[in-house]
Amino acid sequence: MATAKEIREDIARSRAYAKKNNYLKTLSCLANAIRGLVTSQVFGAEKFEIQSHLVEALRDLNKMKMIQKLFPAGLKYQKGKEKAFYQTLDRLHKKLAEAMEKARLDRQRKRLAVLDGNLIKAAQLIKAGTPIEARTLYAKISEYFVDIDGINSDIGNRMVTMGLFQEAVPYLRKALDVQNTDARAHNALILAFEGMHETEQAIGAIKDAMRWLGPSENLYLRAAKLQLALSDWGEVYNNAKAAHDRNPLNTEAAKLMKQAEPKIFTGSGSRGSGGRAAKSHNLDF
Repeated sequence: MATAKEIREDIARSRAYAKKNNYLKTLSCLANAIRGLVTSQVFGAEKFEIQSHLVEALRDLNKMKMIQKLFPAGLKYQKGKEKAFYQTLDRLHKKLAEAMEKARLDRQRKRLAVLDGNLIKAAQLIKAGTPIEARTLYAKISEYFVDIDGINSDIGNRMVTMGLFQEAVPYLRKALDVQNTDARAHNALILAFEGMHETEQAIGAIKDAMRWLGPSENLYLRAAKLQLALSDWGEVYNNAKAAHDRNPLNTEAAKLMKQAEPKIFTGSGSRGSGGRAAKSHNLDF
């Protein structure tokens, strides 16, 4: 059962939301106030004061553009018929909420269709041999659709798939700044550095992935392959063994261990200066 104070607070909130043009909250607070008046034990001068405030709140509601469009003559409140008026406000709130949600979903669908169209266009520009135009379009997509979860991760992954390794890196770093457990972004960043033959940075990206996603057979194996390119036999062995420990049937890890063992124990485990990372195009861990 609402108190007079609670009813007055609902009315005040309703008027505040009306000033902000928030239809749903205006209706909700006003309906709560009416319901409170119906179920409360408020009488006399206090009830008269509340009813006066309700009239003012209803005047604010009737000034709102959508209400004027739906009810040109305005919604009317009659003393003694609070229950019927509450039901009217409640029905209006529900119908308006449904209509606004439908409109929101329609806008979202149209916006996502625009996004999809632009992503397809960017891919077509790359295939047509105009990567500069594609990069410009990707930059605009990232800026305009910044509110869409994972947009930079998606752009970065697409760029890696298309072979734009260097260009993908900033998008993937942005994605990981927002969500450091984004597995797709971690994986694509490793691939980008591999594609650029930046072995040290690829190894660093693997370490970051392990930090945020946890170690895995796949990451250990990829690290072992990259260390092989640097002839860092101790790390080749350690990472290959970690992968093999997680999956004893991993023949690739077993081969790397076998290849690294004699280098370690014969003292030829010095780290080389060159070598290129194995290039992978698998975008799944």
